[in-house]
Amino acid sequence: MNVLVFSSFYLPGYKGGGPIKTIANLVSATSDNGMCYYIITKNRDLGDKEPYPNISSNDWSGCGEAEVFYCSPGITGLMRGWLKIFHHKYDVVYLNSFFSPFFSFVPLVFSLFKGKRVVLGPRGEFSSGALNIKSRKKWAFLRFFKLLSFHRNVVFQASSEYEAEDIRRVLGDGVDVFVAEDIGSLQLSAGIPKEKDACCLRLVFISRISPKKNLLYALQVLRQAKCSLVYDVYGPVEDEKYWGECEAVIASLPNNVSVNYCGELQPKDVVGLLSQYDLFFMPTHGENYGHVIAEALCAGLPILISDQTPWRDLEEQGIGWDLSLDELTVFSRAIEKAHAMSADEYAAFRERVLAWAKQKFENPKAIEANKAMFEYAFKK
Repeated sequence: MNVLVFSSFYLPGYKGGGPIKTIANLVSATSDNGMCYYIITKNRDLGDKEPYPNISSNDWSGCGEAEVFYCSPGITGLMRGWLKIFHHKYDVVYLNSFFSPFFSFVPLVFSLFKGKRVVLGPRGEFSSGALNIKSRKKWAFLRFFKLLSFHRNVVFQASSEYEAEDIRRVLGDGVDVFVAEDIGSLQLSAGIPKEKDACCLRLVFISRISPKKNLLYALQVLRQAKCSLVYDVYGPVEDEKYWGECEAVIASLPNNVSVNYCGELQPKDVVGLLSQYDLFFMPTHGENYGHVIAEALCAGLPILISDQTPWRDLEEQGIGWDLSLDELTVFSRAIEKAHAMSADEYAAFRERVLAWAKQKFENPKAIEANKAMFEYAFKK
């Protein structure tokens, strides 16, 4: 089966976040099972002014097991990508956003006109928290989308039952939803490399700095914490205005809290770096999967996140906390609870996380579900 994929960003980029990993893991895991992927994407990473080195813009280039068409900026490059939809060789068109005009909406219109089968992964864009960001524009687009009945001709990918509920809540019960969890990459930490400091808890944030990832909220939580904390922040600054608001809060934090912006991080370094911390803290407004959350678990790192992701019931499983964003204090209490643990208690905590991750990510069901999703769309 030949799948034509549209995504704003792809390898060798990494600043575009989770969708890059989602598609790369899908390609890596399923290409030897009769699946062939042809990817249309930008010829540069998020925020970059120059194209990737050693690629051919507006032409096909090999990238791992996939063929990638790197579009140059402007309508000419995009049009060359869109027109690939009219080639007979592609069985399914796979879109990786709902609200992207150039890498979702226009390809969707072309695909429906051509009669192509379409799978669309909203990537968490239908969660309540995500929809509340620039909500007027999003709801106006949603009304237009439903008015044209485009949702009746698309198979929507949900990475969990939680996301399936979000999709139906927004688009209606009649929408065709297929649950296929994103494929994680199994890069488990070899062990727990350091003991927890009895005096200071080391927290880490790795993601794009944008309103959706909710760094500002995390900083406001730290303002309430009474214990000694270090919070290291990694990731590209996607929204300069938002980062300015974060910096203002950082400047006002009490003396027991130290926040450091550590710049961008190469994907290959993520799990190793995460293993050096005590707690992953990202109260995101919404994730359909959250690859960095999965990577934290693979590093044996307990996680403190919002309840707007598919990673749920963490405290009951003994691997972290997923909490409501309605109240800051529940997050600060969790941080203080982690800080109060002895070195032996925390070592057992982390070993439990690592054991859970090994069992979770060695499960082949996600790979089979993704293959079944494309087969279902093709036969629809």
